[in-house]
Amino acid sequence: MRSKSILLLIVLSFFLTNKLCAEQKQLIGADADYGEHLFGECVTCHNSTGLGQGIPKITGMKTSQFITKILAYKTKEKENAVMQMVAERLGEEEINSLALYLSKLKWK
Repeated sequence: MRSKSILLLIVLSFFLTNKLCAEQKQLIGADADYGEHLFGECVTCHNSTGLGQGIPKITGMKTSQFITKILAYKTKEKENAVMQMVAERLGEEEINSLALYLSKLKWK
């Protein structure tokens, strides 16, 4: 029984380490301060007023979740003309910086 517990801990450690490494690799070039600067444009719509109009919360979002969603707009897999236009202008550094900054904010 003890050896099964140790094996489970090893497997979980390996999984978590790989997940953290993938997350860090995904955020290469990210700068939270730059993300805060870029967020100035996002907050125009993603604020308490916009939330009542179907605009989703993005503060507190996991980095991988934000990146997946913004890339879906960029490749036009998700439909929304405004978000597609915004995402089209963002490069990898901007997307990663926004993701990092948003992940540090409390979900409001």
